[in-house]
Amino acid sequence: MLPALGHADARLQAVMQRLDAGEPITLATIGGSITTGYASQPPSERGWAALLTKSLGPRVRLVNAGVSGTDSAAGVQRLQAQVLDKSPDLVIVEFGVNDQWLDPAVRGSSYEAILRRLLGAKKPPAVVVLGLTQQGNQARDAVDAQLQLAARYGLTALDFGRWMQTRVEAGEDRWAALYHEPVHPNDTGHRRIALALADTLRAAAGGPAAAPAPLPEPVYGSAHEFTRLLMGDTLKPYQQHGFARGGEVHPEWPGQQPGWVTTADDAEAHFLVHGSEIAVFHAESEHYRNLEAWVDDGAVVTLRGQVPERRGYLGWHYSVVGRDLEPTAHLLHIRVKRDEWTGSGRPASLLAIMSAGIVPPALRPSDFVAEALPGRPVPLDAPELRWIGRIGTAAGGRLLAWSGSELRARFSGTQLGLSFASTHWGTSHFSVEIDGRRHWLAAPGNASSDWRLREPLPPGEHSLRLIKRTEGSMAETVLTGLRLAEGGRLLAPPPARPLKLEFYGDSITAGACNGDIADDQYEDLYFHDGTRAYGAVTAERLGADYVGIAVSGIGITASWHELLMPDVWDRFAPRKDAAVAPPDARTPDVVLLNLGQNDHGFPASKGQAIATDFGARYLAFVRQLRARYPQARLVLLMGGMSAPQEQPAIPHAVQAAVQALRAEGDARVWLYRFQAFAWAHPRIDVHAQMADELTRFLKDEVLK
Repeated sequence: MLPALGHADARLQAVMQRLDAGEPITLATIGGSITTGYASQPPSERGWAALLTKSLGPRVRLVNAGVSGTDSAAGVQRLQAQVLDKSPDLVIVEFGVNDQWLDPAVRGSSYEAILRRLLGAKKPPAVVVLGLTQQGNQARDAVDAQLQLAARYGLTALDFGRWMQTRVEAGEDRWAALYHEPVHPNDTGHRRIALALADTLRAAAGGPAAAPAPLPEPVYGSAHEFTRLLMGDTLKPYQQHGFARGGEVHPEWPGQQPGWVTTADDAEAHFLVHGSEIAVFHAESEHYRNLEAWVDDGAVVTLRGQVPERRGYLGWHYSVVGRDLEPTAHLLHIRVKRDEWTGSGRPASLLAIMSAGIVPPALRPSDFVAEALPGRPVPLDAPELRWIGRIGTAAGGRLLAWSGSELRARFSGTQLGLSFASTHWGTSHFSVEIDGRRHWLAAPGNASSDWRLREPLPPGEHSLRLIKRTEGSMAETVLTGLRLAEGGRLLAPPPARPLKLEFYGDSITAGACNGDIADDQYEDLYFHDGTRAYGAVTAERLGADYVGIAVSGIGITASWHELLMPDVWDRFAPRKDAAVAPPDARTPDVVLLNLGQNDHGFPASKGQAIATDFGARYLAFVRQLRARYPQARLVLLMGGMSAPQEQPAIPHAVQAAVQALRAEGDARVWLYRFQAFAWAHPRIDVHAQMADELTRFLKDEVLK
């Protein structure tokens, strides 16, 4: 007896009509080990997918994308290559058993994403949901959610557990006949699944049809519709020691290449990743060791490789390391866990990194609502507010031009509101850090905007950091208002940091393109984050205030636009008409200069040489910095991109400048050349390495 089917979708009816007419169709199945035919002998002939294909007739071609041990979170990562690229007419989705073991916070989103990507394909196939449970129709948490999604999307579904239970209650069958162990059906079980599916398809073909409807809004969000898989040659750590290429690969995953394996107790590896959810796909068995992983500076998660229940065979697991992250670039850190297996010589391994939530701009989540918080704004000249960076004044508020411009405060209350005004075309992206949690906010260009924190804060005291991420040449914004909930008030300001660093540079120092996934781009400045550039990271590591005066494309003798650094270095914004900023009341302890990339790169793009007077003009600019900051330590930097390697005039000029100042008795000047660099703009992994180098150098040579 079949469960009630409701209306069949028109796509499925069309496929069945084509089949009845003798036309060829391609059937794809995607799922775990039950879909591969595991426990039937031989699986390729007696598994349910093969049996169903045979029952549908000789004009059906089967594409079996079953991969043992995988759930829908791994399935959505392989959906394009293993299913959609095969142009199927009909797809049967089976993850009811394996999703029962998948993190409940993941499985709804990942399974729904498979359905949405299938139905949203350029040529959508008919989709059937196969709900399998373990022996005895338990457990049902995952499969019940999948069947609810099938109904929401108007799809035909087979609840095999209930189909089978109806037969058992009627005395027509026994659960024990279908299984030799609780999870995997035997030959008889596979025959029953194929029979139930064949009956379901035939019943759907003859029932009333419902035309395909537009995709409804997702129940579980859109993160897993936008995924990225790092595997094989793309799984490259930016730093590692103790790991080597190798380890077990999944024998059923076509084209899979070895990941990274180690037997060293101190092995670690670090990867550049993207998305709002980061997971590691790794092997587990009784013979493996555990790993630990974390994203950025988040919580450490154990990746269980040592699983005693996996006796005699490998399993595979999707372990979430970071979730609910800002959907941008992140750093994933992995190391061998120090536990009872230390010194055992057993291997630890990772096979792939799987990311979700690399969403387009329209779907980026925001913790702020575009509406004003009621109440009067806090005066922006209040003594409880601490401003860091080169902050200008403007009509109605404070001008935030340079990336890294920051407001720090402490307050009480349960709400926060911010207001901005911009006369510049570019969108300004901000990090709004409340009690250490980072939120993202975008203030549109050429507009005024009001924002209210979406969720109320708990009562009590809170800390605030508002930091501009977007560089000044791309967007300027005026902060016109800071509002607190009624009854809220400003508290004593956060204590001053004991050290202040001030950086002058170009796109490298500005963090341009440092979150871009593929090629450098300037269309979506969300991915350009000055707070994650090497200078800002170095300042954070040293507990220092950061001031960043940096412009993409700028140089001392040549630029990709009309500005040269000597034109704007002392102004409140990178414009010739911007006011000159007086020296800060608090002199920076260290001033750092990193220029030269564009002095070489721009003329080189036209087949020309660097300016013959580059050295003289570089020295003249260094003297300007020294005149403004006579007591500061001065560090002249080179690198981050390729110019110092390609153009000898740059290191020569920097070295000559240091020698000239020291010859004049200036002992507070240093030179440092970065080892880390990138041919394109450095991403946050290279910036992290640059910050490692610079932090060590400042501690060992400059600040001692």
